[in-house]
Order: sequence, then structure tokens, then C-alpha cells
Amino acid sequence: MPTYKHKISKSRFVSGMQCEKKLYFDMFRGDLKPTLTEQQKALFESGNLVGELAQKVFPNGKDASPKSYYDFSKSIEQTRAWINEGVATIYEAAFFHDEVLAALDILHHQDNERWAIEVKSSTSVKDYHILDASLQYWVMTQSGFRPDRFFLMHINNGYVKNGAIEVEQLFTLVDITHQVIENQERVENNLSRFKALSKETEPIVAIGKQCASPFNCDYKAHCWQHIPQNSVFELGSARRKNWELHNKGILELINIPDNVELSHRQHLQVEGLKNGSSYIDRTSITSFIEGCTYPLYFFDFETIFPAIPIVDNSSPFQQIPFQYSLHILEEENALLLHKEFLAEPSYFITSDITKDPRKKLIEQLKSDIGTTGSIVAYNATFEINVLKKLALAYPEEAAFLNDLIHRFVDLLVVFKNGWYYKPEMKASASIKSVLPAIAPEFSYKDLEISDGELASGTFLSLIEGTIEFTPELKKNLLVYCERDTEGMVILWKELLRCVQ
Repeated sequence: MPTYKHKISKSRFVSGMQCEKKLYFDMFRGDLKPTLTEQQKALFESGNLVGELAQKVFPNGKDASPKSYYDFSKSIEQTRAWINEGVATIYEAAFFHDEVLAALDILHHQDNERWAIEVKSSTSVKDYHILDASLQYWVMTQSGFRPDRFFLMHINNGYVKNGAIEVEQLFTLVDITHQVIENQERVENNLSRFKALSKETEPIVAIGKQCASPFNCDYKAHCWQHIPQNSVFELGSARRKNWELHNKGILELINIPDNVELSHRQHLQVEGLKNGSSYIDRTSITSFIEGCTYPLYFFDFETIFPAIPIVDNSSPFQQIPFQYSLHILEEENALLLHKEFLAEPSYFITSDITKDPRKKLIEQLKSDIGTTGSIVAYNATFEINVLKKLALAYPEEAAFLNDLIHRFVDLLVVFKNGWYYKPEMKASASIKSVLPAIAPEFSYKDLEISDGELASGTFLSLIEGTIEFTPELKKNLLVYCERDTEGMVILWKELLRCVQ
């Protein structure tokens, strides 16, 4: 069997189109690439699940997946043989030409046409999808298997699950043949440039917007070593201003000239760094506090957002609540009360309607939250959107849920608008930046589950049955969510202290 040693794959091609230096590092400096985060691993696993489900739209195909992703030789030979034998559908079909490899999610033959189908777990067609599809079209054509039509299959975010997943409805098939054909000259020209890269000569490429578009580059820490701490790239809501300053040779926030126009929040950040100065707008904070009504309910959801809907009356990537924490303050100096809810993971995959986890959450909310008083959240838009989706899924509960929505107040507003600022917050108004600035002793570092992404990923793994729902894990989930609402109470009391 011949050996097919490739220099360029579709992922490397997309890397090169983003930045030639990024491609060079992919090819020759694997030592610089950081290990995958848990979130990245979860994304890959989700993508694999989406790909497997997409195959059901074109069932009964033969699988050409390689045993090792370091050697596609057998896959390439198998794909060629199966096409010549007239196999209608091939999964992970592999093609090779002149040191360039392309693996296609689904190759399908229908009505005397050859269809190339690339599956994506996004909800729309992106520019970089067209790029990697254009490379696949080029390799297929050059190796003698030009597709008649090229499709991109992505998730239909308008799909609503009702019973078993209907794969034909879950996916949208978009014909991108015209775009990939238009790109062929561009592919050819760039392939010549990419294949000419040598290990001895690292490309000279200045940092730029390509470092974060279309993806955050894995090698940013390496290329940005010369950028100091507290640089202009840490300026909050900078839009293009940070690059304008960089291009003028201004790298540090403290060196921004006084005549540069800054927003109120940006001005606070720069002055805080220069002079260590804090800022409190007591008038605005007083108005905010007066807009809140006791009893106060400090509230936080934790959610999962699976690409493939798990529960009925939900859509792809919809935020599905599985947990909440609620701290209750009946009046200013009252004893703080705490309520909480955590769903049973197995209830998300049962057909027993009496165990519906979202319905149980709503039922407990009815007993935990009184009919009057403000509901306080941090970035309340998130909680409100979750409640709106629940109201759509359970119309009989809409009156109760909509009443909750109208009672929300958002602590984020105070810090996002710069009514309260400490230099330790830097550019961020997130609760994870604000809390340590106000209460340095308050921390998430002692927790086994210390952020929302980990909580969400953990619970999704519990639903999928890949980890066990132990008492210890249950405690860890509850303690993390409780810490969030406890932090909101601390912020509220600090605002009271400021105006009193």
C-alpha cells in the first residue's frame, strides 16, 4: 500500500489563511501548542456526536475512518475502492493529492450526482467553513473525484424537539457549490505558498487582528510576549481603539495621552491604574437601591446548552436550567435565608412526565420565591431569557414565570456603567472580577467546581452517564451555585454601605 504523507490538511489550510505564522507553528512547533482545555475537549466531543447523528440523514453508508489520525493511507485507498465499486454513501471519505489531504464527513451519490457533505455543529455557514470546503473540493477534483455538488450541513436552531430526534429536521443542508468553485484559484495559489514553508525559516508576521479571527490563536502567548501587562489591549470595550493606540507606538495604558477620547468606564480604568483611584457615584447607586423592593431574592441559574436537544420543547444550544441558588433578605438587617434546587440528572432522559426536571424546578420556585419583592441577579438578561424559554415550554406556567421576569433587577448595571469602580476590577465588570476587588477574602479557589462552564459540563456528563452522581459531586455543584448568590449579597451590602 502506498504511503500518503501530507503537509497540508483542511485544518492547516484554515490556519494558514488566518496567519502564515500560525500554520508554520502547526507544522514545525508542536511544542508551543497548549494542551486542550476541558471546554475544548467538550466541544470536540459534541462535534463528534453531531457528526454521528448527521450520518443518519444518509444512512447505511460505509465508514472509512482511519485507525490512527496520523496515517490516512488505508482510508484513502478504501475510499477510492468503494467509489469504484459503486458504494452509494461513505463516511469520513479521504482524498489525497500532491501532499494535501482532505477527509470528508459524508460522500453521497444520488441521481447520478456525487455529493460532498461537510457537517458542522454551528447554526449557520461561516466564512471559514467555505474555506475548508474549498480545499476539500480542490483535493477531490485533483485526485479524480470531483463532486457535482458541495453541501454544508449545519444545525437548525429553529428545530424544537418533540419525542425522538428527527434528524432531517435537526439539520439544514446548504448548497455551497458556487462559492467553493469560485475559491479554487485562491486555494491553488495559497497551497503553493503554504507548501513552500520550511522549518528553517519562521515567517515574519506582526501581531494583528488575525490573532483572534476567526479563532483565538493557540500561539498568541508566544507571539505576544513583547506586550506588557496593563497594555492597551486590556482597555475595556476598546473596539478599534486599542489597535489605533498600538499602531501609534502606545503600548501601556498609563501612557495613553490625555487628549485621547475615552468612555467613562475606560477613563476610570486608566486613572485607576495611574493613580490607584476608586470611583463611587452615590447618586446613581442610591437611585438603583431605591428601585429595589424588599424582600430581596438573590438568584442564579446554572444551565446546560447541548447542541442536540435532550428534553422536549427545547432547541439546539438552548440554555436548559438544572440548578438554582436563592439567598433571601427579608429586610435590610434580617437573617439571610438560603434555598436551592438541583435536578436529578437521570430525569433529563426519562420518558416519565412526572419526573420532568424543568417542571420540578418551576414547582420549587413557586414555593421558594414570594409574590412580592425584587429578584436580584448579576447579568439578569441570562436568567430572564431562561425563564422566557420555560414560559414557552410550559404555557400553563407563563403567568407565574412572566411575573418573575418583571421583578428582576440587575447588579451588573452598577459596575458596567462605572457607578462603582476599584482599580482591581481593571476592564471587567464580571462578578468574578468585581467580587475580589470588593471582598478579597471571598474566593472560588477552594471549590472543586469553581466556574459555570465546569458546572455545566459536569452536569451534562452526568446526564450522558459518563460520570457517577455521587453525594460528593452533588455537594460540589450546590456549593458552587450558592457561592454565586452569596457573592451578590456581599455586593448589595457594599452598595448600601457606600450610600449610607
